[in-house]
Amino acid sequence: MKKYQPGENMQVLFVCPKCGRQLAWALPAAEMQCPKCGTWVNNKNRKGRGRDVFLPPDSDQTVLF
Repeated sequence: MKKYQPGENMQVLFVCPKCGRQLAWALPAAEMQCPKCGTWVNNKNRKGRGRDVFLPPDSDQTVLF
């Protein structure tokens, strides 16, 4: 299995800091609004930051979503 290093081109899971809803896998530069509570989520305020799992942009795992 190929190991990836964290970086700007790796996707991370965005989780709403207010309600905890999992939103999407996206690049850290992304910003999105939670459909449940309306909170805007970016890389600085997303829940779970610091315990990240990184996913390469071309991963087949995103096909599951």
